Amino acid sequence: MYCYHGKNSTAGTVPMLLLLLLLLFSLTATLQFQGKTTALALPGPGCLRYCGDVEIQYPFGVGHGCAMEGFELRCNRSAVDGHSFLTIFGIIPVRNISLVDGQSKPYGDLEAQDGKCDGDSAGCCQAALADDMNFDDIGFSPDHNTTDYYEHRNATDRRADYRGYAVVMETDKFQFKTTYLNTTAFLDENAGGRVPAILIWEVGNETCDVATKKEDSYACLSANSVCVNSSSGGYLCNCSQGFEGNPYLPDGCKDIDECVAKPPPCARCKNKPGGYDCPTPLNITALLSVGSSIGVAVVASAVVCTYLTHERKKLTKIKRKYFQQHGGMLLLHEISLKQGTAFTVFTEAELIEATGNFADKNILGRGGFGTVYRGLLKDGGVVAVKRCVSSMASEQQQKEFGKEMLILSQINHKNIVKLLGCCLEVEVPMLVYEFIPNGTLFQFIHGDGGSRSAPFSVRIRIALESALALSYLHSWASPPILHGDVKSSNILLDQNYEAKVSDFGASILAPADKSQFMTLVQGTCGYLDPEYMQTCQLTDKSDVYSFGVVLLELLTGSTAFNLEGPESERSLSLRFLNAMKERRLGDIIDGRIKADSDAALLEEVAELALQCLDMVGERRPTMRDVAERLDVLAKAMQQQHPWVPAQHRPEEMESLLGESPVASAEMTSTGNFSMEERIVHGLLDSGR
Repeated sequence: MYCYHGKNSTAGTVPMLLLLLLLLFSLTATLQFQGKTTALALPGPGCLRYCGDVEIQYPFGVGHGCAMEGFELRCNRSAVDGHSFLTIFGIIPVRNISLVDGQSKPYGDLEAQDGKCDGDSAGCCQAALADDMNFDDIGFSPDHNTTDYYEHRNATDRRADYRGYAVVMETDKFQFKTTYLNTTAFLDENAGGRVPAILIWEVGNETCDVATKKEDSYACLSANSVCVNSSSGGYLCNCSQGFEGNPYLPDGCKDIDECVAKPPPCARCKNKPGGYDCPTPLNITALLSVGSSIGVAVVASAVVCTYLTHERKKLTKIKRKYFQQHGGMLLLHEISLKQGTAFTVFTEAELIEATGNFADKNILGRGGFGTVYRGLLKDGGVVAVKRCVSSMASEQQQKEFGKEMLILSQINHKNIVKLLGCCLEVEVPMLVYEFIPNGTLFQFIHGDGGSRSAPFSVRIRIALESALALSYLHSWASPPILHGDVKSSNILLDQNYEAKVSDFGASILAPADKSQFMTLVQGTCGYLDPEYMQTCQLTDKSDVYSFGVVLLELLTGSTAFNLEGPESERSLSLRFLNAMKERRLGDIIDGRIKADSDAALLEEVAELALQCLDMVGERRPTMRDVAERLDVLAKAMQQQHPWVPAQHRPEEMESLLGESPVASAEMTSTGNFSMEERIVHGLLDSGR
């Protein structure tokens, strides 16, 4: 006996194998149907559910409209016993259909083959059917005789390549017996050679990546299904984990209730879609522990809330006290009486937000009485916020503070920084001014890259604008206002480099009690009026003296007070007085302006400064006189040098001055002084 089989080969076959070849062709054709899947047609309610004892599951079906294209089966009835059985192409009986594995199990005839034989006693050979095989030819020698084979094997005691049967079957179902070689035992034990075989099927000839994009032909219709690639190129549909049923039907995959299993997966099983939970039971101890923890948390929260509420009420009470103490109620009353008043009463929270909680990066300058911060309001406006550090004002002065701030806010002069509002709900009130961008006159004169190229005419113009502002406060404001701390760092420069006098109006925070003179001297070293040092009484001539020192700074380029060097040269005013007395003014004039300025004009400015620095206040000129003298000098300079513009444009000023210095300079102070001090001459007959 000879056993041979070949792919796409027909040589050596005999007529007795015709049925086998037809059968294999049928199997092959069944494997190839899947490539033409089109729009899906779901089975109707009249479709056959069972054929005999075999359940018919979609995509398989019997009859028109009951199966996916290419999955049609037939339900035949036996002519012998009337038993119904399912067949593929009416030839191969089917005993089971698996949707999970993509398998159907038909019964094959004697001539079908897919088996495995091993062991010395096995007189057989086996060959697996390849996945891509579309034709297999199995044949026997015409001289085939099992009896001769059996006798020959016993006589020669060697293996021979003869076969008595060719069988296509499920590998696990074949157990070889030597009696199969010379008897009809194989046929007798297997219903005439009808043994089970597995037929692999799949949907389409596309992978899942391609098929899922085709909604009209994608076969996995259940929402709880997944696509699985087949090893031979198509795909299958399976229910998702935790679900079972038919993935080829809408809503065909149902949730598996794992908790009804015997035994259940856990003692306290709780089913959920696609799985289950096993919650841990809480024992009494755990319940008590959780309850205690919750109770403690509730009590702690109540205590914290009570404390925070108490502190909030306490803080509100303190803020209300400060607000009333600083005359807030009177201020609000005055604002209500004055229609169109632009003065704003800020809350502490608003100024904290505007200044970034008074961050160091927003500091514009520091003084002995407080710090000035850059602030950004909610409406986008930029302001300067002065935060004072201490207050020794009397009770009466504190009550008048709010109202006097309102009076100061009415000042409207182009060379005076406008007071926009204040905050009264803090221990020491905070003031809010308009923001001036180009720094101080001190920085302009003494800072790096400052006035080294600024002509004398620019300095005289700044001096004139500052004098006009002080003259307005002394002579035209109602009531008259004394600045009290005139110095170059309290004169700001705007975007056009015009002078803006600032830091006035907080003198009410300083006590007038002479007994506190030693610790509460007002002003800054180098600018202090000697007469004020003796009487502790601030007058309009005190501002004149301080302005005279500012004139000296513009004239000499030196600071008002210098801790370095001999004691006799520390004060700029003393050095100037000695130079004037010894007729050596040229020694102290700023070399940056001496060469390009008229000597007579320099001497006139020096003479004006000398008059302002008179030790006797009554002999000093008024600020109005000073402003008039500076105006005459400025006009004279314009006549002598017509090429010098009376008013520089901002871009010209930047070219002359170089980059505006950013860092603020710190001045030496006599101690706890006010950066903004004013004295109101006379009391208002009403409202004060």
